[in-house]
Amino acid sequence: MITVDLSLEQLMSALRRLPAGEKMALWRLLDAEIDRTAISKKFAEALQSIRTVYAAHNEDEVMADVLLAVKEARSARHGA
Repeated sequence: MITVDLSLEQLMSALRRLPAGEKMALWRLLDAEIDRTAISKKFAEALQSIRTVYAAHNEDEVMADVLLAVKEARSARHGA
């Protein structure tokens, strides 16, 4: 058995260099392992949590928070 210790960034960089056919094979392998029911359940739970938190707020207040969160996420991602 061979063990390779890579960071997520190193792994993603290596995957980006794969030929298209190998990327498709990897995608098929990973896609077959996705538990769509679990993902749907987590999404529904997150949506319900958001609805509960913002039940007393109007749409404008919610959108202001969404826009702020997106701005912060973009800033964090791009280091701005």
